[in-house]
Formats: sequence, structure tokens, C-alpha cells
Amino acid sequence: MLSSRLAGFGFFPRPGCRYLLLILLLFFLSGCANRLNQASRSYYAGHEQQALDLLEKGDRSGDRNQLLFLLERGTVLHQMGEYRQSITQLLEAAQLIDQFEFVRISEQAGSLVTNEWLTRYKGEYSERLWVHSYLMMNYLLLGAYDDALVEAKQALMRLQEYPEALNSDYFTRALIALCFATLGEDNDAYLVYRKLADDLPNPAPVAADIVSHAGRLGMVDEVEKYRSFIPGTVSPEESELVLFVANGRIPLKQAGNVVLPPSIRFAFPYYSAVKTPPLGINNVWPHQWRYLPLISTDLGGVARKALDARKTRIIAKESLRVATKEAIAQSVGNKNDVAAEALVRVALFLLEEPDTRSWQTLPGRLTLVRIPLPAGHHKLQLEFESAGFNRWHVVDLPDIQLRQGQRVFYSLRLSDTDQFK
Repeated sequence: MLSSRLAGFGFFPRPGCRYLLLILLLFFLSGCANRLNQASRSYYAGHEQQALDLLEKGDRSGDRNQLLFLLERGTVLHQMGEYRQSITQLLEAAQLIDQFEFVRISEQAGSLVTNEWLTRYKGEYSERLWVHSYLMMNYLLLGAYDDALVEAKQALMRLQEYPEALNSDYFTRALIALCFATLGEDNDAYLVYRKLADDLPNPAPVAADIVSHAGRLGMVDEVEKYRSFIPGTVSPEESELVLFVANGRIPLKQAGNVVLPPSIRFAFPYYSAVKTPPLGINNVWPHQWRYLPLISTDLGGVARKALDARKTRIIAKESLRVATKEAIAQSVGNKNDVAAEALVRVALFLLEEPDTRSWQTLPGRLTLVRIPLPAGHHKLQLEFESAGFNRWHVVDLPDIQLRQGQRVFYSLRLSDTDQFK
């Protein structure tokens, strides 16, 4: 029955030659993945334009890696300060993700005989969220606050869709609240900050925000409860510089394999347990701040939780693929000879490769830094420290002119390995 169904889709093999063609196809597909890898290496070596040139060549394998090319271009352009172009790429990525709700039957049937590399890459749950994180940052940097609010609501929907997997993305959650706050949406900002206070190890980074929004909403008890967590006094009339700080690089997906004799191979992707240490700020010259509210996310940790959240689906699909390939090998052996069956088993064994595609140009950690400043002209120098490594990096920010109560945004990226001394 299974063999006849596969034959109906055109996947039932003639001994040997068809599977050799499939193996050649996978080598071709890996060439497209190599272009993504080359672009990632160029990007982390500091050659953003070279990385962008590689990514703009597109994907010769059709639309299987289309999402990844859009995502990678989006982060590279963001790093280059080309925020409008980054928005164009990431909006297209978000639209593509929405289309993935419609599954191609032929694509899924083909992957039962080969592997997931033949399917369109649809993005991990975490990557689907981070599309909106980068769109929010881009819009805030351009002063397009209404558009940032639209993306904040989209991000909130993603968080509600996969709460267990994405709950520890504190950076994105704080960014959502900041979008609401920037447009005076006190109730929505309060709700996000209040939930964040419950989930953070310490509510201090959002205590002042809760007090501010709760006060305007007339929540006297909330004001009193969280006032004690505010580590310093900040005048609500003060202006503010908000930094989006990226450092390190997200771990790459690894290939895991379990082999059972004679030719059964279970393959699965996983993220390594590498963590990007959190950042600290030692000094903000010429000011001497006793405390700055930093809210940070280890993207690798969130990515691991997101991949684990669909582990059951991965195992079910892999088990079905193993059963399908075993049925094909036995069918070939029944209709031909032992040599033909052995050849097919070898081909199917080699075809079993875990899908290790991922959004590679993401940082290892994103940190939201908010610096209260009086109105006027500022020339700031920040000293960042990589926690646990006794390394630091000094950043000179461009001149900043602030009006009373104004909030401005700035994005920068640091590398633990190359830029910290």
C-alpha cells in the first residue's frame, strides 16, 4: 500500500539510478547552503558588503532556502545601517512565513523518501519571532513608531502562539512594551511590563516602567509595590537614549545521528549548549550612572527551547521516513536481487541527513540598554564588559541632541571574540 502511494507521487525507485540522482541533487542543494555559510563567514569577519553580495545572488534551488536568504539579508542590512532595505527583506520574510501554513503535499511526500533538505525552510518558532524583533528595531531607529507598534502586536501574537518556547526572550518582550510606551499605550505597556516583571529573575529592570504606567492608570497598589524595586531616582521628564546591543553569534545547528543495523539511520538537528555571556556596562562617560536597566536574551537558549518544542513532530516524521525507506528497500529486494536491495539501502542511508539550516547572522545575545539623559547635546563613551571573561570594549557613540522628554534609539553590534580586549 505504501509503495503504491509513493509510486503515485513519482517517488518509487528503479533500482539504483534514481537514488544516485537524488544523492546528486542533495549535493546541489548543499551548494546553495554553502553560499549561505560563506556569507555568514564573511559577515562575522567584518565584510558586510561581501556577505550581502553573496546573499543577493539568490538560491539556485528554487524557493527551498528563500526564507533564509531574506532573513540573512535583513540582518546584514541592519548591521550596515540600511534600515529601510532591511525592512523590505524582513517584511517579505514575514509574509512568506504566513504562507507556510499551506503545506505542499508533493513536497512532504518527497521528504519521506529523502530528507527535510528537499522541503522549504520554514523557520524555527524563535526565528519567526525575531523577524518582528528586527522589524521593531528598524522602525524605531527610523522614527516610524506606528509601524513599530504594528510589529509589536505581531510579535506578541507569536509569543502567545508558542509561550513555553519563547517566554525567555526578555529582550523582545521589553521591546514590545517599549513600542507601546513610545506611543502612549499605557495599558498595553503596563500589561507587558507586569508579566515581564513576574518572569525576570529580578523585577528591577522594569520597576520604573511599571510605576510610571501604573501611576497614570491610577493603580496605587502597583505603584507602591514596585517603587521599592527601583534602584535609583530618574525624573520622568528626562530624555532617554535606548541602545540595541548585539554581541556574539548564535550557535549553529548540529547534526545528530542514531544508527541501527543493518541500515537504519535516525537523523535529527540540535543546537549546542554554547551560551553567549551577558553584557555589563562599567561606565558611561562623562556621566557616572550607579545603575542602568539592562534586559537581555541569550538567543541560543531560546533557539534550543524552540527546537525542543517541536521535537515530538521531528521524531514522528523521522520515524515515518525510516519506515518508508525500509518498505522501499524490502520492495526492491523482493522484485530484484540482493545486490539491488543493498544498493538502495546504501543510497537511502546516505540520503538521511538532518536539516541543519538556520538563521546564521543572528547574534548570540541581544541587550536592551536605556540611558536617562537631560535635554541637550551629548557625546558619550560606553565601556561594556563581557561577564565572566574580564574583557571590555569601549564604544564612542555619535553626537546626540535630545529635547526634553525625547527618546532616541541607536543600534550597535559587538563581537566577543574580535572586539573585546
